[in-house]
Amino acid sequence: MCPQARSEMNGPSSARTTRPGSPNKLPLGVRMISRSEIAETVAGGVVLAVAVGFLLYAGGVIGWFGGNNATEDYRVSLVSARGVQVGSDVRVAGVKVGRVSWLALNPETFSAETELTVDPAFTFPEDSLAVVASEGLLGGSFVEIIPGQSAFPLEAGGRFRTAAPEQGLMDFIIEQLNGRR
Repeated sequence: MCPQARSEMNGPSSARTTRPGSPNKLPLGVRMISRSEIAETVAGGVVLAVAVGFLLYAGGVIGWFGGNNATEDYRVSLVSARGVQVGSDVRVAGVKVGRVSWLALNPETFSAETELTVDPAFTFPEDSLAVVASEGLLGGSFVEIIPGQSAFPLEAGGRFRTAAPEQGLMDFIIEQLNGRR
């Protein structure tokens, strides 16, 4: 046996658990982690954190986590639903308070039967009106609730009254052009 090997065998106990000739003196079975492995691990952690963050955000938007999903539904019969569709906003004074959750044509009256899903934090007088409004010349349509003056609230599941349908800007322009002939 060579003298170096004998000295390693007779040396301290930690010397027996290291690799012969190893400059780092790591215990047997343990190896150095390379910088590229550390970089890959950090990159994987960042990707995982971004994915989890996205899922939490999307889940909050979609409502996967429950939360306060309490809503109240109201009905309204519109003479013309002009541009309103399921998912359209329900607004009061221009502020979104809900959305259109259902829309169908009544085969007897030929009116657009609509269900509005509204945040229960808002209560409306029973004489409130619901009208179709537009965001502008090219904007989308939404249902505007015009609060009434009654001291009695409209119960959840109740029916909003409707006013005469608003004349849209395009209708007004066409009417003016036809009148000039």
